Amino acid sequence: MAQDIHYKEPKVEEWNLTIERDLGFQTALRLSYAGSHASELGRQGNLDQLPPNTVGFSAGSPLLRYPDWGYIQTGVSGGRSNYHALTAAVTKRLSAGLQFQSSYTFLRNLTNAQSYNPSSFATEVGGVVTDLRDKQIDYGNVAFSRRHRFLSTFLYQLPFGKTSSLLNQVIGGWELAGVLLFQSGPFMTVTVPGADPSGTGFPLLIGNGRADLVSGVSLYADNRTAQRWLNPAAFAVPKSNIGRYPTAPVGNIVGPGTQAVSMSLMKSVRIKESLRFRIGAQAANLFNHVNYAPPSTTLNTAPFGTISNVQTAEGAGPRQVQITMRLTF
Repeated sequence: MAQDIHYKEPKVEEWNLTIERDLGFQTALRLSYAGSHASELGRQGNLDQLPPNTVGFSAGSPLLRYPDWGYIQTGVSGGRSNYHALTAAVTKRLSAGLQFQSSYTFLRNLTNAQSYNPSSFATEVGGVVTDLRDKQIDYGNVAFSRRHRFLSTFLYQLPFGKTSSLLNQVIGGWELAGVLLFQSGPFMTVTVPGADPSGTGFPLLIGNGRADLVSGVSLYADNRTAQRWLNPAAFAVPKSNIGRYPTAPVGNIVGPGTQAVSMSLMKSVRIKESLRFRIGAQAANLFNHVNYAPPSTTLNTAPFGTISNVQTAEGAGPRQVQITMRLTF
């Protein structure tokens, strides 16, 4: 890999504003805005890349700066990112047996340094971009950010069995806790194998480039299912050697979101001064909501737009129930 000898150190500017208010009843409201702008981020690409042309890679390869190489991966600076997030959070301290914290976040997270087809986290020198000379063509949504995210956690001490110590030992002392997660899906990018509209040998040297975007057509199926999540008619395979790069932007598709409600019910019984018995049940994805994994985004293939798996992170997988018992001494 050839590194730019004039590589610059990345710079980040950050700013934020927070407003807090006491709502009474041990409850507080916080409204926050956080933003940042980064410049001189790392980007990787082909140092020996042809400019877009209509003659094709084979005919144009003698014009390469280094004809015997064709592909020289390099890292340069010049990338940028912009992050903006609005968060509303309500927090209640424990009183009357209840405490909780709930927050909703709306964000925009854009960059041109992640990749021409971001499917993993970029390294410190950035992802491989479409063309190092064009800083705008790969500017789009960061793949793993979520536009909307609601998260709530709570603990409630059930008000049963408080009339006598004997009754409390039997039916009292139960605690109900939970985590509620609702968020929109990740951003994804549609690619197509083999097409080389720029005539630069992109699929041969780098990988499947992006597809063309058909204007005025919905990106998603009318009734989204696991068998048909995306609308194939919204994308087209660009013709080769037409002197331009594909028109579909980075991260213009949103995958399936997440709805997961996880709860636990626990009780602790003191048998002696130093002996306690704890019993309870825990359920991840209590309502067994099906949270689909992202669909296939490779156009002009049989699996395109279909989903073959489900999510597993953050308790979003198939429902799991555990019965727990613990003796502490």
